[in-house]
Amino acid sequence: MKERNCVIVDAYSTGRYLPEEFKRYGIRTVHAMSNARIPPIFQSHFNIDIYDEVIRPDERMTKEEIVEFHLEALQGRELEFIIAGCESGVELADSLSERLGLPSNGTALSAARRDKSRLADALTSAGVRSIRQVVSDDAEDVINWMRQQRYDEIVIKPLNSAGTEDVFFCATEADVRRAVHVIVGKANCLGAMNRFVLGQEKINGKQYTVNAVSINGETFVTEVWTYDTVAIKGAASVCALEQLLGGEEPVVQELSDYLVPALRALEIVNGPAHAEIIVDHKGPVLVDLGARLQGTMSAKARTMALGHNHITLTAWRYADPIGFTDHMRRRGPYTRLAHALCVSLISNMDGVVGGYPGLDAIRKLPSFADSIAFVPIGQNLVPTTDLASTPGIVYLVSNNLTELDEDYRNLRAMRMDEVFGLTAQGQK
Repeated sequence: MKERNCVIVDAYSTGRYLPEEFKRYGIRTVHAMSNARIPPIFQSHFNIDIYDEVIRPDERMTKEEIVEFHLEALQGRELEFIIAGCESGVELADSLSERLGLPSNGTALSAARRDKSRLADALTSAGVRSIRQVVSDDAEDVINWMRQQRYDEIVIKPLNSAGTEDVFFCATEADVRRAVHVIVGKANCLGAMNRFVLGQEKINGKQYTVNAVSINGETFVTEVWTYDTVAIKGAASVCALEQLLGGEEPVVQELSDYLVPALRALEIVNGPAHAEIIVDHKGPVLVDLGARLQGTMSAKARTMALGHNHITLTAWRYADPIGFTDHMRRRGPYTRLAHALCVSLISNMDGVVGGYPGLDAIRKLPSFADSIAFVPIGQNLVPTTDLASTPGIVYLVSNNLTELDEDYRNLRAMRMDEVFGLTAQGQK
């Protein structure tokens, strides 16, 4: 039997589960690193033993040299595909797949898939609605733009980052100056330096997350969730609750009809995509997009609710393109098998985590499906300001809506010092 091989670039975050999925199809995985160092937020999750080979560039290499380094290392190998495992791997995966003649999104719009300002420009050029914006490293430029546009409130964020890091709602000039001061000159969670900020109009509407998988330009929406946030003092807002929608609901079709041309505008024609979209009185508009798997998700809980998940469908798309396409075309809109809630815990306290005394009670909730991303023992619980400081996520899955609502209320009633065993920082 012919040996099957693939490459995953930066198989961190949710991408770290792909090697196991590809192994089910008899596909060996090479892990290619876009940087010599793993970003700190992913270091504790990386397991070198699950890869058949790891290719790591030298710390002194430039971006262009890293591409050539990997091309030389992969030269002469029979590879079926190359895929990004997380946000930091998107551009290198585009370059390698294009240069090696494998299924690819190409490099023409690679930067627009990572840089939020270029993303909006690409949408506008293609006639797809986008958010009005300004890019600068100077707070006064942003303030002047805000005045000219007569916005009462704007959003300021890094050009490229992940996990809602350093997203600020700004209603005053002081808010703008504070946000620019925090962002510019700071290395983001993926290790890149923030040299500019992105200022955007604030869209007031209902927010959704939409996952999709594309194959040769044909896009299939795999799931849609509502995305409810709560305001956080000193930041913008953080996700509190996501609720799975049924595939037949009208808003799912509306979001799909918007996302497909948006992906086409960005030339995302192969592989997974994760989008955040707001629907206001004008219709849908893209807030953020990643040409990769959704991060921080429970494959187990989503499979319970859907019969599949973003990881398994992505693996199927690459391992068995014909079977995947035939199935997805016959399937039509996805089917929700059970109602599901993705509950993000929110901390208003800090301390060192010594254990999880409340986890047994959470697991006994009738609709409990899974718990993920809990702050590890020995590390600090901090007040929640973004996804990275969310102390844990709990999935509830049930077809009994009364049960689901009661479990959600009971979960929300738990204090963080009931869920986590905390000691004062500095005392272990």
